[in-house]
Amino acid sequence: MRFGISVGNGGRFGPGRGVDACVELARSAEALGYHSVWVHDHLVLPREPRTPYPYAPDGAFLLPWDGEFHEPLVLLSALAAVTTRVELGTSVLVIPYRHPAVTAKMLATTDLLSGGRVVLGAGVGWLRDEFEALGLSPAIFEHRGSVTEDYLRAIKEMWTNTGPSRYVGEHVAFRDVGTFPKPARRPHPPIMIGGKGPHALRRATLLGDGFQALMSGPDELAAEVEGLRRFARLDRRDPDELEVQLSHPVHLHEHPLDGDRGPLSGSIEQVCEDLRRYARAGLRHLIGTPALRGAGDAWEQTLAGARLFAREVLPAFGEPR
Repeated sequence: MRFGISVGNGGRFGPGRGVDACVELARSAEALGYHSVWVHDHLVLPREPRTPYPYAPDGAFLLPWDGEFHEPLVLLSALAAVTTRVELGTSVLVIPYRHPAVTAKMLATTDLLSGGRVVLGAGVGWLRDEFEALGLSPAIFEHRGSVTEDYLRAIKEMWTNTGPSRYVGEHVAFRDVGTFPKPARRPHPPIMIGGKGPHALRRATLLGDGFQALMSGPDELAAEVEGLRRFARLDRRDPDELEVQLSHPVHLHEHPLDGDRGPLSGSIEQVCEDLRRYARAGLRHLIGTPALRGAGDAWEQTLAGARLFAREVLPAFGEPR
């Protein structure tokens, strides 16, 4: 299994710990032996969200409207400049928010700066309030799945065509344009499709190099992997060539937790047992910043958790780097 750390560009560390903390955490993750670092994506945050958060039982959206949320593609370039080995990914980039030419150009540039380490985690988005604030039409939100697919096909065309690029789709079209330079990685940076449900799984087998599950427990992930493999066979793809990732927080405690606990929450021994269940379900890459509860403020908890996880878990579960 491989392990990645989210650098907290959504204001994870609170006031006073800005973008420099994201850069420092990426450096620390590489030094500690993690395989990847990741950034999240929001451009604006509503003061009073009307859209329920789909990954919380009560639908509560926990990000404050006035919190710092650093732009992910700019930050990814900065991380390319201060690291040498880790992969650099988006978890996930909301594809309809940006014209595909902008996304393709920025990620190709970062891939060149990093020597071919970029991974595009791609999602359709969920926050209607944000779509509206960005001036995107209601139709874009309602059809964001097909928009995302159209944009991803256009991005692939711009990344791979060594002649004039041409793409004509329902939502984007261009003809006979130069889209240079190309990314360093061939044929293009991996595309990991994030989301929930059969549409996301099918999108992963049609357009992606893998699937990034979001907040799934071991049993839910096992069902998602089964669906992914079924769609892969329908699309005449080798299911084993699709990497299964999971974005999920890791909450470490010094002592075991009693009673009902969430996945990847508890003592090191409990978290390792969860990881064994996830591995049996098909997980190959966990993206989840470990935090050691009780170790200080959010920043101190993250550093302590990252060190403890690297010391106790990576040698037992991690792939050689």
